[in-house]
Amino acid sequence: MRTKLIIAVVSLSLGLFGGAKLMEHLGREYIVNNFPIPSGTLDDKDVFVKEVVINEKVPVKKLKQVKKKAKNIILFIGDGMSVSQVSAFRLYQGGPNSRVAVDKFPYSGKVLIHSANAIVTDSASSTTAFSTGKKTNNRALGVDVGGQPTENITETLDKSGYVSSVISTSEVTHATPAAFVVHTSSRYLTDEISIQMADSKIINILGGGRKFFIPEKDGGNRKDGINLIEKVKTKSRLITDKSELSDPARYGDSQVFGLFADEHLRDDDTPENHSTEPSIEEMLEFSVNRSKKFIENGCKGFFIMAEASQVDWAGHSNDFEYLMREMSDLEDGIKWALNFAENNQDTLVVVTADHETGGLLIEPNDPRNYENLDVKFSFNTGIGRGSHTGAPVPIYAYGPGSENFTGTLDNTDVYRALLAAANQDNSGSCVN
Repeated sequence: MRTKLIIAVVSLSLGLFGGAKLMEHLGREYIVNNFPIPSGTLDDKDVFVKEVVINEKVPVKKLKQVKKKAKNIILFIGDGMSVSQVSAFRLYQGGPNSRVAVDKFPYSGKVLIHSANAIVTDSASSTTAFSTGKKTNNRALGVDVGGQPTENITETLDKSGYVSSVISTSEVTHATPAAFVVHTSSRYLTDEISIQMADSKIINILGGGRKFFIPEKDGGNRKDGINLIEKVKTKSRLITDKSELSDPARYGDSQVFGLFADEHLRDDDTPENHSTEPSIEEMLEFSVNRSKKFIENGCKGFFIMAEASQVDWAGHSNDFEYLMREMSDLEDGIKWALNFAENNQDTLVVVTADHETGGLLIEPNDPRNYENLDVKFSFNTGIGRGSHTGAPVPIYAYGPGSENFTGTLDNTDVYRALLAAANQDNSGSCVN
């Protein structure tokens, strides 16, 4: 009898304990799965503001000596792209176990991107660091902090017989393409920028922006009254339709201006024009094939900067579908370049960005349930209008000199690593 009583008491105790634990678990699950998720604006975020002082010189990364030099260099700039944009595109186009083009590059690192006068850079100052190796103030193009012109990489490589091209899906006068060509105190001086471009030795300038070459009285954006389109036609070849990219040899040794839209490419306001506008891949293939003709005629190699401008604009507008379209356009261009480099082992391909835009986050759709496969992609810098962030950006490299694009780089180090890879011999310009 006593034994049965003990068994009954123990069983009851175990039952009560198990029941209590079950209720505790169910209660916890109920609370976790039903706690309220506060809503609000970005003004309600947890925010910590601290002044950061830029009071030291930029550390200079020690580069490895490049024994096998690059005959050709292709530099991609995904304007506004950081690791989140690459990760989002990977998930969007194939899931977490898929791979995008940059995943196939053997070397990678991260780039710090502050400007001379700001923690959060704009495209002008960051791309000037890429093109000249000098920190400058936001909005400045191809000049130092004192406003003095500083030689850019296309001008330096021109002295060693390289032929250069600049490609963009924005207006060609926009900050990133302009930083590889011009020297001016402000990215907004587009009249001056376009004149310097027309007078440059860049052999292919491809993108949008016809209005920036036409006076206001003729329906353009120029305030100086100069019809630069007419000037371009007298010394260069003007093309306005992607069908004109099919035969690079037809243009001889002339500078080619490809102005395929009044403003940027793929403008939602001009859908009727989209069928005549080229992709990054199409502009890149044209530039490479045309550069090869120059090399046959005595040039030593080529340098091409190709910008996916509107990755940034999608971040500014907080438009995820727009972002994925522009990442896809960039992806196709990178794939083409990587294939070219694999078949031409003297070609260096580098992919990076000038800054991140939008503060893109990748979150579970329900923050109470990580196991949910529904993913929420959200922009975290402004409702309806995103801004740049100070986050580092990735860099990927393939080909001669790619070993220098690893670890932590400043954006000025990117310039130095590009030149370290180039075959500089100061043999002189090959472009008339």
